Amino acid sequence: MVSGKHIRIERKLGERDYYCRDLISNNLVMTHVESPYLPGFREKGGYQEDEDRCHFLVRTREGYACVVYNTRPLSCREFKCCRMRVYQGEKNLIGTIKGRRSLSTMDPDLEKLWNDRIRLLGIEEDGQWDMKVKKILEDSGYIVELYIS
Repeated sequence: MVSGKHIRIERKLGERDYYCRDLISNNLVMTHVESPYLPGFREKGGYQEDEDRCHFLVRTREGYACVVYNTRPLSCREFKCCRMRVYQGEKNLIGTIKGRRSLSTMDPDLEKLWNDRIRLLGIEEDGQWDMKVKKILEDSGYIVELYIS
């Protein structure tokens, strides 16, 4: 079984435990579905093969979360993606928030909103900042996907 392009399930040990092959490093890693995510993982049918995205990534109320975060493979630990994606409409990706708090966009309206209301927010704690930014963006009509660890 393949999870996205870089993780292959070598063996399922139960509904929560999997031996995974990290196809980048070729390491074998035992992953464990964490308790808070087990109901959502069960709801989506447990592990399902998918070559486009990792099936250990599940949607939560806050955004997305890795259900095996504490036992994820090294290539996942080292991967730097984005913390948030901003859409105009269902499928039109217009911006990403990467690193600590950097916006990448070509959309002038999103850039203006960022500069006027988000860039200078005085919130130090990342989780609180993420939720405040998500609310500002959604209140302004954007669709936001938040990736939490």
